[in-house]
Amino acid sequence: MEAERRPVPGSPSEGLFADGHLILWTLCSVLLPVFITFWCSLQRSRRLLHRRDIFRKSKHGWRDTDLFSQPTYCCVCAQHILQGAFCDCCGLRVDEGCLKKADRRFQCKEIMLKNDTKVLDAMPHHWIRGNVPLCSYCMVCKQQCGCQPKLCDYRCIWCQKTVHDECMKNSLKNEKCDFGEFKNLIIPPSYLTSINQMRKDKKTDYEVLASKLGKQWTPLIILANSRSGTNMGEGLLGEFRILLNPVQVFDVTKTPPIKALQLCTLLPYYSARVLVCGGDGTVGWVLDAVDDMKIKGQEKYIPQVAVLPLGTGNDLSNTLGWGTGYAGEIPVAQVLRNVMEADGIKLDRWKVQVTNKGYYNLRKPKEENEIELSISI
Repeated sequence: MEAERRPVPGSPSEGLFADGHLILWTLCSVLLPVFITFWCSLQRSRRLLHRRDIFRKSKHGWRDTDLFSQPTYCCVCAQHILQGAFCDCCGLRVDEGCLKKADRRFQCKEIMLKNDTKVLDAMPHHWIRGNVPLCSYCMVCKQQCGCQPKLCDYRCIWCQKTVHDECMKNSLKNEKCDFGEFKNLIIPPSYLTSINQMRKDKKTDYEVLASKLGKQWTPLIILANSRSGTNMGEGLLGEFRILLNPVQVFDVTKTPPIKALQLCTLLPYYSARVLVCGGDGTVGWVLDAVDDMKIKGQEKYIPQVAVLPLGTGNDLSNTLGWGTGYAGEIPVAQVLRNVMEADGIKLDRWKVQVTNKGYYNLRKPKEENEIELSISI
């Protein structure tokens, strides 16, 4: 048999063979990471589009997070998770892979009841399991909840009461919810359902309907600027939605104050309160909307205004005793307590028009400035 021809060591063919291997390995080392990066980016984009599609169609207020602030467990698979999605209305927390199942399985807060009810306080508890707030106590045995490193214990998304797994009974599942500590600030879903029915019947006697909720009922409307305070307003919106009815919480960058304050017209006379979360500009914007209500003849629905300062100046907030700024040093629940305990005071609003005059007292209308004062002189 004819012997195989092999390249002679040191020949040009052996050099070309070695150079080909070098070029091949170089291309693989360069192109393979590029291909892997491109494939991962493509998969990430697909997951992002799928997640956004779920967010858009869902009744939950889903938000993404890269890191939960406390030990968190998925409400579907019960596994410990570091990142995923959470609902800023009911407080559900899920892994990315369980998002679709959680959206179908669990119901979020409903701003109105589907069926008409004649009893305003006849709504049962709405329990969700796991991820209860720190330092919360069982409503049955009065012991601390959420101590075990797993998905455990229950929380009502309306009254914020918690209960152990072993203390949960069938009677509690059907027990009537009293809306907890902030019941005088919450607009019950059953109230809005009754209002909707009254408007269909062309009735406007809301006083009789509200009398069933008690004289201490002063519903609170939140008007927050999500761009104030280094975007702190966006986080506050979610915390207020968890403690109150989501229909009471507005982002003024999406819903102007003049539209948000129309909710006051569905409430009893002189009962509504408004908490403005923002700087002096946001407060002035809301007060202008209040003036527009006077022009429309809605004086009886004008609310009392409180301020949570998130801006840079915050002169009005400091004058009224709400402080010079808010950086999260006190919990949102304490802010609501302060609003409930605050006393109302009357406030004068002045507009001073400054006009530059030329020689011989000739006015220059193009150089006019208006200064608005919110404090009585």
